[in-house]
Amino acid sequence: MRSLLVRIVHGTALLALGGLMTSGPTALAADAPSGPFAVSPGPDPFAQIDSLLSAPSESRLPSGAPGPAYWQQKVSYKLDLTIDEDAKMLRGKEHVTYENHSPHTLTYLWLALESNQAAPFSDGALAKTWKDNGEVTVEDFRRMLTAREFDGSTKILSLKATTGGDLSHTLNKGMLRVDLPRPLPAGGVFEFDLAWEYLINDTKLIPTRSGHEVLDDGTAIFGMAYCYPRLCAYTDYGGWRLKQPIRYGEFTLEFGDFEASITVPADHIVGATGALQNPGDVLSADMKARLKQSLTSGAPVTIVTKDEAETSRRKPSRETKTWKFAAKNVRDFAFTSSRAFVWDAWGVPLDGRTVICQSLYPREGMPLWDRYATHAVAHAVEIYSSVTGIPYPWPHATAVLGSHPSGGMEYPMISFNSPRPEKDGTYTDKTKWGVIRVIIHETGHNWFPMIVNSDERHWMWLDEGFNTFVQGFAERTWKDDPKIPTAQPKFVVDYLTSDLHQPLMTQPDNIQNIPQNAYFKTAVGLTMLRETILGRTLFDSAFKEYCRRWAYKRAEPADFFRTMEDASGMDLDWFWRGWFFSTSTSDVEIVAVHRRTIQDGDPTKNGEREKRKESKLPPSITRERDAGAPRRIDRIPELKDFYDGFDPHAPTDKQAEDFRKFMERLTPAEKKALQYDKVIYEVKLKNHGQLPMPVILKLEFNDQTSEIRRYPAEIWRLANGELSTLVLAPKPVVAVTVDPYNETADTNFSNNRFPRSIEETDLQITKPPVKIENPLHDSLEKERKAKEKLAKEKTAPPDVTP
Repeated sequence: MRSLLVRIVHGTALLALGGLMTSGPTALAADAPSGPFAVSPGPDPFAQIDSLLSAPSESRLPSGAPGPAYWQQKVSYKLDLTIDEDAKMLRGKEHVTYENHSPHTLTYLWLALESNQAAPFSDGALAKTWKDNGEVTVEDFRRMLTAREFDGSTKILSLKATTGGDLSHTLNKGMLRVDLPRPLPAGGVFEFDLAWEYLINDTKLIPTRSGHEVLDDGTAIFGMAYCYPRLCAYTDYGGWRLKQPIRYGEFTLEFGDFEASITVPADHIVGATGALQNPGDVLSADMKARLKQSLTSGAPVTIVTKDEAETSRRKPSRETKTWKFAAKNVRDFAFTSSRAFVWDAWGVPLDGRTVICQSLYPREGMPLWDRYATHAVAHAVEIYSSVTGIPYPWPHATAVLGSHPSGGMEYPMISFNSPRPEKDGTYTDKTKWGVIRVIIHETGHNWFPMIVNSDERHWMWLDEGFNTFVQGFAERTWKDDPKIPTAQPKFVVDYLTSDLHQPLMTQPDNIQNIPQNAYFKTAVGLTMLRETILGRTLFDSAFKEYCRRWAYKRAEPADFFRTMEDASGMDLDWFWRGWFFSTSTSDVEIVAVHRRTIQDGDPTKNGEREKRKESKLPPSITRERDAGAPRRIDRIPELKDFYDGFDPHAPTDKQAEDFRKFMERLTPAEKKALQYDKVIYEVKLKNHGQLPMPVILKLEFNDQTSEIRRYPAEIWRLANGELSTLVLAPKPVVAVTVDPYNETADTNFSNNRFPRSIEETDLQITKPPVKIENPLHDSLEKERKAKEKLAKEKTAPPDVTP
C-alpha cells in the first residue's frame, strides 16, 4: 500500500525521511505494490470459507456444537473368540445389537471385514505398484510373494437373525451387506448372529495393523485388531461410510458396549479392551496379589516376571483358558495374547479414580520396556487428561510390544508398538526415545479418535494431527530437549517447499507424505494457533471446548473450525483456508527499514539534517585522490564571489520568518505533537508466498537490548503481499528481524533480518578412495594369499595333540 507517512514543512503536515537506515531509493511513498496475493489466480486469502464447509443444521450448529437433532448409531457386540495357535487361525462368533438412532428407515446394514486387507483380491493389495532398479532385497521379495499368495480373508460360516433364519448377504471385497428381513425404522433395534474364521497373517510378511509376530524361538505374539466383522458407520453427513481400505485410511466406527470371551493356550497372558471379568479363572494367586499391590504402589510392579515368562516359553501348554472382558461406550475392540509376555502395572490416581497403566512385552523388549514403557503410559494418561480437559475414562491403559510391523497402532485401552533394543540388549538414545514417544502417541489416541470420534478414512489429520499436537505437551514435560521436533514450525519447512506438499484436506490414501502432512503439518498448525494467532489462554479454552462438545460423538472438520472461532471470538477463516485447504506458504522479507525524523519546518534543523544526509553519502574516490591539488581560485582570489562562501544549508531570513508565522498558527496541542521524542521507523515487508500470517518483529536497539512487537495476520488484508508499518521505538534501532522465533514456518529465513546477516555454511574437504574393479587383479591377489597360506602351513610345527 502507499506510505501513510507525512512531513511538516512550512505549514504542510508531512513526515520527512531521515534515511539513517535504508536500502534503495529514499522515496516519500512506496510504489504501488504488485504482490503474490494480487496476481494469484486463487481467491482472496481472507475470503470466508462457508462454501468449503458442510452447511450447518440442527444436527451440527453454526457454532460448531452438536445440535438438538444430533444423532449417531449404537452398535454393541458379544464376542466369542478362539486362537488356534498351531494353525495361526482365529475363529469367532458374535452377537450384534444394532440400534437405529437415525431418523431414517434402513433396509440393509453394511459390515467391514477388515481382515480382507490380507487377501490377494483386496483393493489395497491390487492397488500396490512395483518399482525396482533390477534388484530387490530378499525380505521385500518374500513380502511381494506372500501378498499375492496368502489369503487371510474372513470366511463367513453363518449369518442369522437372532429371531431365526439365515440373512441374505452380499460380499464386496472388504465390505459385507446384510439385507434386513424387514425395514428397520427410526428407533428400531435389530439383532443378529455371525460366525467366521480367518488365517492370521505374519506381520513381517504382510504388514497390516493386525496379525502375529514370531520371535526367534518360535514363540508368537498375537496382536488381534480388526479381529471381528464390525458395523460400518452410518452418519448424518454422509450416510454409510463405505470406502474400501487401500493404504493409510484407517476406520470409521460406532460407539457401543462389548463383552468378549477369548480362548487361548493356558499359559498365555491376554490384554484387551475392557475390564477383566474373571481374574480368578486366569491369573495365579501370585499374579492377583501383585496386581492388587500395583494399585497403591509408588512405581510399576511386575505382575508376570521374566523368569515366569521364560518357563512358559520353554514348555508351552497344550491346555486352554478363557479370558473375559467387558467395556462400555467404546468404538472398537482389540486384544493381544502370548506366553512370552512379561507384565508390569501401576495404579495411577486420576480424577478420584485409579487407572491401571500397564505394559506387556517379551524379554526382547528389555532393558527398555521394563524401565520406560509403563511410565510412558502413565505420563500420557496424565498429560492428555489435562490438555484436553477430559480425564481418562477407562479402567486401564495398556502398551504392548509386538505384532505391529513398524511404529504403533491404537485401540481403546490398548496399543501395539514396535520399537525395541537390539538383540544384544544395547540401544541408542534414538531407540530409547522412540519407545517413549511411540507409547505416548499410541496411548494418546485414546482421546483422538477413541473419545473424540472422527472419520479416519476421510480426514486423517483430524485424529493423527491432533494427537501429535498433544503428544508435544507430553514430550516437553518428559524432558527439556531442544531437539524434540514435535509440532515445531521450523521442522515442516522442507515439506512445505517440496513437490510432495499437499493440502491437509487430502483423502489419506492419496497423501504422498503421510507423516509430514497428516501428523506434523496439522500439529504445527495447532501450535501456530496456540502460540502466535490466538495465544495460549484463548486457544486452550477453545480446544477444551471442542473436546468437551465432541466427546463420544463424531466430529467433522467444520465442527472443529467453527468451535475454535465460536469459543475464541476470532475469525480464523483465513488460516483454515491457507493452512488446511491449500498449499500456500509464507515467506516474509524485510525489504527496507527507514528511520523517519519529524521535521517541524525549523530551517536551522532542516540544514543540519541535510548536512547529516550528505555526510552519509559514499565519498568520491576521485575527490580523495585530488585532495591538495592546486585550484585556480586559490591562486587568483578575485575570482571568488558571493556563492563561493555561501552555505546552502544556512537558513534565510525568509525561511525563518515563514517558520515563525507557522508556529504562531499552531495550537498548544499541535506544538506538543511536534515535540514527540520517540524514534519513528518505517518497516517495509513483502510476502513472497500466498499465506498471510501474523507479523512478529524483533527490534534490536543500540544498547544491545531488544523488544518483540506483534501484529495480527489482518495487517495483510489490503496489502496485496507488500506493506509498510510504522514502528515507534524508545531508542535507536540497529536491526529488525521478522518472525525471530520462526513461529510461522517462514520458508526462507535468510531474508528475515535487516540488515542482512552473513550466513555460515560448511565446506567439506574429502578425498575419494581409489576403487579398483579388476577381475585379473582379484585373481592374482587370491593366488598370492593361497601361496602365503601354504607357506605358513609348511613351516608350522606338527600337531601333537593326542
